[in-house]
Amino acid sequence: MKQHLIGFLLQFSGKNTSKQYKIVSLIGGSIFFLVILPGFFMVIGFFIKKYISINLNKIVEIIISTIGITSGLYFLIWSTITQWKIGNGTPAPNAPTQHLIITGPYKYCRNPIEFGAILYYLGLGTLIGGIITGAINGILGFTVGSMYHKCIEEKELEKRFGEEYINYKEHTPFVIPKIK
Repeated sequence: MKQHLIGFLLQFSGKNTSKQYKIVSLIGGSIFFLVILPGFFMVIGFFIKKYISINLNKIVEIIISTIGITSGLYFLIWSTITQWKIGNGTPAPNAPTQHLIITGPYKYCRNPIEFGAILYYLGLGTLIGGIITGAINGILGFTVGSMYHKCIEEKELEKRFGEEYINYKEHTPFVIPKIK
């Protein structure tokens, strides 16, 4: 199954997609990853929140929300712009980058989009449902994102970019940025 999915994703690499196709892919991905997926995670967070109680001061939750959402969106936007400008592609698997990107946010970690999403999910969940929902959102974002990146995306990138990616992978952290 995993090999079939990797093969399916590889069919999109090397294709020169139109600007309109990339924009539609970005819009679809944005709706899914900024609205639908965190909404699903929040449902799980609200369920778990019934059994765990942590009450933070509302001001503290607003601060966590603000920092999480703004810093998360910053990394998401910076990474997407870098993929568009340098990689000639998008984060969407159907319109992938045409070049391995190791600059911009990718200089600090291999998955700055996942890092940004985790922060965004933490902030959004905290804003809407409190710190427990926010923490569950962040944990689920990390878990689901990491499983995909480790099991699928890294294998696909190794096939697409070979030694160049393997060397990059050996010297660059997975999700948590390393300040150089």
